[in-house]
Amino acid sequence: MQRVLITGVTGFVGGWLADELARHYPYAALFGTTTHSASDAPANLSPDLTLLTADLTDPAAVRAAVAAAGPTHVFHLAGFASGAGTDAERIHRVNVDATVSLLSALEAEGRTCRVQLASSGYVYGVTSPQHPAQEADAAAPSGAYAESKAAMEKAVRPYAENGLLSLTVTRSFNHTGPRQGTDFVVPAFARQIARIEAEKEPPVVRVGNLEARRDFLDVRDVVRAYRLLLFEADPAPWRVVNVASGISVTIRSLLDSLVAHAALPVTVETDPARLRPSDLPECVGDSRLLTALTGWLPNVPLKTTLENTLDYWRTAARMEAG
Repeated sequence: MQRVLITGVTGFVGGWLADELARHYPYAALFGTTTHSASDAPANLSPDLTLLTADLTDPAAVRAAVAAAGPTHVFHLAGFASGAGTDAERIHRVNVDATVSLLSALEAEGRTCRVQLASSGYVYGVTSPQHPAQEADAAAPSGAYAESKAAMEKAVRPYAENGLLSLTVTRSFNHTGPRQGTDFVVPAFARQIARIEAEKEPPVVRVGNLEARRDFLDVRDVVRAYRLLLFEADPAPWRVVNVASGISVTIRSLLDSLVAHAALPVTVETDPARLRPSDLPECVGDSRLLTALTGWLPNVPLKTTLENTLDYWRTAARMEAG
């Protein structure tokens, strides 16, 4: 029987992944870790999931969660996920040390297990549309978040040599969609517009750097890629795989699309607090390896992702109004 552990299951991607797995593998036993109590879990979380409360920076808690789940497959999504963080020590502890603890606990169980480790396209540093980043390209991370992901990849590589763990490192580029928090650019824009429409804010959308170019995918395409890599692709002791669209768009174009769907006219103002000094001018990836391994291609148009995200925040604004 397949037994699946999703770390960080109450996060943005974790919830969507739990839905994806429950739909495709209804007889699998699904477990997920959270730092919250079960009573605080999001209402939209899959009812097929068993929640395990565990702080992954606590090795004893990690061992207990792994023992309870007894997983055949692990999706390691928990961690610090934003490029805006500056506390390098804390980010390293969460993204590197906790990952090592997880793999140590899995190794100690003595069973074979397929493991997906969520890294980031930001480990490549600056890329260009003429040469989207490929898995063989050298890493050139900039900033505490990207540096922690590159360090995580290096730290876990030896665990692929024990004959028990099959490790797939996914270097995912930007992904968004409904349920994502407003620390990220698309929901930050969408929530402001929804609240403007609900007359809860003045008609001004506050923004940061609009000229940066990013490679965006819908979260539903991302979790499908994760599922295919761990359940459908042939196993390998170690592989690194980009999850990307191969197309970069400006942040301004995302904003323009959302504003075009606004029910009221809005203006745009730059907010210095939203500017990130370490912003990469361009970050885009090549996903041909993912397609070769699984047949994956993105299904959800970016226009649909933006519309769905705006509708999600409109619903949230209405519920708040009620």
